[in-house]
Amino acid sequence: MPSEGEFAGRVALVTGAAGAAIGSTTCRTLASYGAGIVVLDNHHRRTHETVEALRGTYDVPVMAAVADIADRQVMAGTMDRVYSEMGSVDILVNSAAINVQGSIFDYRPEDWDRVIAVDLTAAWWLIRRTIGAMRDQRWGRIVNVTSVAAYLGGNGREGPYSAAKAGLQEVTRGVAIEGGPHNIRVNAVAPGLVRSKWVDAQFEHYESFREQTPLRRHAEPEDVSRTIAFLCSDESAHITGQVINVSGGWYLTP
Repeated sequence: MPSEGEFAGRVALVTGAAGAAIGSTTCRTLASYGAGIVVLDNHHRRTHETVEALRGTYDVPVMAAVADIADRQVMAGTMDRVYSEMGSVDILVNSAAINVQGSIFDYRPEDWDRVIAVDLTAAWWLIRRTIGAMRDQRWGRIVNVTSVAAYLGGNGREGPYSAAKAGLQEVTRGVAIEGGPHNIRVNAVAPGLVRSKWVDAQFEHYESFREQTPLRRHAEPEDVSRTIAFLCSDESAHITGQVINVSGGWYLTP
């Protein structure tokens, strides 16, 4: 794990940052090691609640950025504001995602387009927008949140999501190759089911998934956020282009 204060003076931008599970937990984890946080999410109320909670707990700069990450025109202005108020982004965590479940016989082409736009293309665009400054300062850390769905074809229920996450894993590897000579490390975490209010509310449905997991539990959000922090820290100094599965071994089971 990072050393105390290791990210002091660094700025971390987290997408989907107001989400109750991975996003907001990652903000708290990175802030606890001294990083300033850009809370980027499309939900106005939750974004500002997350910002206020961070400001009330950690002595780090925090900025709210409310935007649809798939709207490139809006995001261009948002990123200009981020750089004006916070400086360059040192750590990028692409956590935002949407999912459309159903059969290919049922979901609409526009559902496919929207999932790819949010889960894959927007993540690539943010990498492209931030990596130049990382190159110039010769320091950058990018962590993409993918999913074990990338290995499983979405189990026939979430084809657009699994395709986007598989694509994001390839983006991770490609950018790692290009970023490496500039001290930019790029990795991904691939969670399975992560415990949340939504998962807890459907406990009976997801009980079978838990029983299929070798570690016999769903991930806690902290399991994922701590792995993200590790991948940004000096403890992982020779790791890049990797996808770390944080699923309790769930993806191993038939």
